[in-house]
Amino acid sequence: TVKTIMDTWTLQMGYPVINVVNNGDGTATLTQERFLVVPNPNSNDTHVYKWWVPITFTTQEDPDFNQTHATIGITEADDSITISGMPADGNWVIFNLQETGYYRVNYEPSNWQLIIDQLVDDFTGIHLLNRAQVIDDALELARAGQLPYDIALSVESYLGNETEYVPWNAALNNLGYLEMMFTRTGGYGALREYFLALLTPLYNSVGFEDNPDDALLDQYKRNMAREWSCKFGLEDCVSKSVDLYAQWMEDPADLTIISPNQKSTVYCTAIAEGTEEHWNFAWSQYLATNLASQKDTILSALGCSRELWILSRFLEMAFTDGSGIRKQDSSSVYSSVADNDVGRDLAWNFLRENVEMISAYFDTFTVVGDMVNDVSHEFNTNEELAELEKFTEDNADLLSGATSSIEQSMERTANNIKWMDNYYDVIVAWLHDSGYGNVFRHIAIQKQPHH
Repeated sequence: TVKTIMDTWTLQMGYPVINVVNNGDGTATLTQERFLVVPNPNSNDTHVYKWWVPITFTTQEDPDFNQTHATIGITEADDSITISGMPADGNWVIFNLQETGYYRVNYEPSNWQLIIDQLVDDFTGIHLLNRAQVIDDALELARAGQLPYDIALSVESYLGNETEYVPWNAALNNLGYLEMMFTRTGGYGALREYFLALLTPLYNSVGFEDNPDDALLDQYKRNMAREWSCKFGLEDCVSKSVDLYAQWMEDPADLTIISPNQKSTVYCTAIAEGTEEHWNFAWSQYLATNLASQKDTILSALGCSRELWILSRFLEMAFTDGSGIRKQDSSSVYSSVADNDVGRDLAWNFLRENVEMISAYFDTFTVVGDMVNDVSHEFNTNEELAELEKFTEDNADLLSGATSSIEQSMERTANNIKWMDNYYDVIVAWLHDSGYGNVFRHIAIQKQPHH
């Protein structure tokens, strides 16, 4: 009944991953298990998670991605089901057409490879919603330890040809985690090169300039391409941002120089590349404008500076009455500095040294919990976890109101450490094998003993 089906979804947490095993005789066996990005080995949860899952699929021999109405399903009573209609060897099968079902799908490496080949040869042979699905599933399954990263990253590798917003959005939402984990490692250069190799064709096709007549998804696509390209230092994106900002400095009253969609990227990039003069100009515009949205955009861009002393001054201003920063904006100043690779340690030190002042300034502890959450997103070393634990112990009385968010930050840090231990070296090796960041290859070759 509908009620039975719905109960399996509304009364238990999470959602399933369907594992597909091709039996080689035209049939496949499907099993389901609960999907967790971070499985907890110490969990004492004894609930058996089973859902009623609608099953749809199509094959390379006769692809039809429009059959989204399920005629078969796995029920909560099934350990597994066997279905027919699988393709002959060398042809892919894809489940969950147009991602209409709320579940992930994992295949054997051979079927993943066939999907990768299809994406590389002609990605339009797979529906755009299913391109987004295989991208999202592959990276999430890899992060959960259910799929090797070399397969997941190979799924992404066709993106240099992808022109649609939805698959790109799925990719960047997931690849953003890799970027956060790599930002302070030697492998970052290779990851950045890989990202730019995929992104540059998209950036070139949508361009930097806005076109207000474009369809909404095309505007989203341009905003996304511009933001990530500037973030990774794509030269054209950076120099256009710097030029536009300079034009605005020449004529501060003209708010049409930088379009609304460009503002956050242009301000942040120009302030990061610029000097104190660029920062001070933005600050004067912050004080002068009455537009709330403009104030917010400028305030977060002021945290993009790469000058430590400017960031220190900004943090001090945020917690000083009468500085021009309203009390309700202090925590967004803090998170803008904490989000900046250059500012993160500064923000963490500032919080540890001033936790009593900050609690008193706000007269509440929850703000400190939020600040810990902001600054610790990228924590992924044992040292950082030890610092978090010490901070929590030292300030136990002050932090009593924020324990749950601080516990979450510690748990996330522990998960990030585990992820780094398991996958960092694997991903760097894959990047180098794929030709990215090869400065080390020459060093390695020089080190070979001569015979």
